Amino acid sequence: MKRYWCALLLMALPLAAQEEKKPEAKIVPDVKVSTSISKLFVLKYADPDRIANLLRVFNAVVTPNTEMHALAVRGDKESMNAIEDAITRLDVPAAAPKNIDLMVYYVIGADGENNLGGPLPKDLDSAVAALKTTFPFKEYRLLDVMTIRTRVGQRVDTNSNAGALTLEGLAAPITNSFHMDSSSLSPDGTTVRLDRMRSMTRFPYRSGNSVSYSDLGINQDMDIKEGQKAVVGRVGIAKDQALFLVLSAKVVQ
Repeated sequence: MKRYWCALLLMALPLAAQEEKKPEAKIVPDVKVSTSISKLFVLKYADPDRIANLLRVFNAVVTPNTEMHALAVRGDKESMNAIEDAITRLDVPAAAPKNIDLMVYYVIGADGENNLGGPLPKDLDSAVAALKTTFPFKEYRLLDVMTIRTRVGQRVDTNSNAGALTLEGLAAPITNSFHMDSSSLSPDGTTVRLDRMRSMTRFPYRSGNSVSYSDLGINQDMDIKEGQKAVVGRVGIAKDQALFLVLSAKVVQ
């Protein structure tokens, strides 16, 4: 019996040693290796904001920089290849934003004495002739004119001093401001679209023994044929006096 127990003990020792030497299982963290890549594209012709809007159809993050005329792009390799091909096709001379020259005329029509402004330029003859058929004031004069160069898609905010009226012995200034959210061109490039155009004239008038001001505003979207003098609107100043806004636009290559 003693020999039997000794045999069992000898058989158990190797098994115990194996249990002690068994290594612990190692836990390998689930690490995801990023496959995204980043690239910077400097554009030659196309507008970065417009290109960025188109490229967002791809699985990528696109950040435009208008001042640097560049695009920062981050995405996977497949998307990046498609984006590179798209930029090559889109960044061509025909995609270069067009400049637009706007002429903004402020014209006053009056029946009584009108010492404001100056003579009308010859290029407004046809527009004023059309005005006279509907508003037969005795005299039309040019109060102010703004020359604005903008780029398709850009916002415009500008103002000017249009002279002054002498009221109560004081020179009361007349000021004009012009705003639009953006401009665009028709597919054939012959019509200029002005989005959310707003013109405001601050006009002085006598109120008792003091001077007050009226804000004469015209607000609308506008389509102008290139080279056309378009009468945009009319606002009354007095019973015998009104202010007209006339616009023309020219596309500059």
